[in-house]
Amino acid sequence: MKSLIVSHTHNIYLKPGEVLVTDTPVLVSTVLGSCVAVTMFSPSRGFGAICHAMLPENTGRESDFRYVDTALQHIYAKLLEYGVGSDLVIKLFGGAQVLNVGGRTPQKQTVGDQNVAMAEAVLASLGLSVTTRDTGGNRGRKLFFCTRSGDVFVRRMRSGKYSVYEEIIL
Repeated sequence: MKSLIVSHTHNIYLKPGEVLVTDTPVLVSTVLGSCVAVTMFSPSRGFGAICHAMLPENTGRESDFRYVDTALQHIYAKLLEYGVGSDLVIKLFGGAQVLNVGGRTPQKQTVGDQNVAMAEAVLASLGLSVTTRDTGGNRGRKLFFCTRSGDVFVRRMRSGKYSVYEEIIL
């Protein structure tokens, strides 16, 4: 992991409510709990996009990227403006229940569940399908998205601690 970070001259930390669309090779990192991140990558054009959204649905707040629906529609529209679209690889992450308050029941979804469901619905409405996902559970995740290759490196955190539990490449 250290060599991956060192190999990039541009590293960006994406905070909740932020999006990035770029054709410049950068390493984007972010930390997720109940939030979701969606990456979009065009292998033929070298464009990458990522959003970090906190809540499922925007109810009239124009261009507020804290919301899954607004953030996804924005990054997809930006990619289309650049002529990208036909070969997008879509990956979905996050949506965990990291706080032990209330339980998940069939009648009551957690914020993480709602975020994942909204991401899936918006992507489907755009005619896009998720190729890779790491969602749900009760552990946070730290992501590293490489816009050069479209690879996403995931560190699943231990429950209640900041030490690494598991590291995977998706």
